[in-house]
Amino acid sequence: MPKSYQREQPQISVSKGEAFVIELAANPTTGYEWQPDFDPAVLKLAGRELVRPGSAVGEGGVEHFRFESLAAGATRLSFAYRRGWEPAVKDQAVFEVTAD
Repeated sequence: MPKSYQREQPQISVSKGEAFVIELAANPTTGYEWQPDFDPAVLKLAGRELVRPGSAVGEGGVEHFRFESLAAGATRLSFAYRRGWEPAVKDQAVFEVTAD
């Protein structure tokens, strides 16, 4: 199981080829979604999944983004929480990823 990081842990150290998971609170029923921005030469988005703690309609959860490190070096991984039809960003999360 890959190691998980939350926004309170913005510094990520991995080995080249290692997978890791970013966990961010989300509620897609509001129209908002996390949109990741990263260098595809350094990181690969291997999957994303919304995990809900319960089954109530409209209930939020935690979105899991699984990344794989493709190359050694340092890069920025950022997320914007926004609605696709609105230019404004409601929230942001930024991580610094270092791979050796």
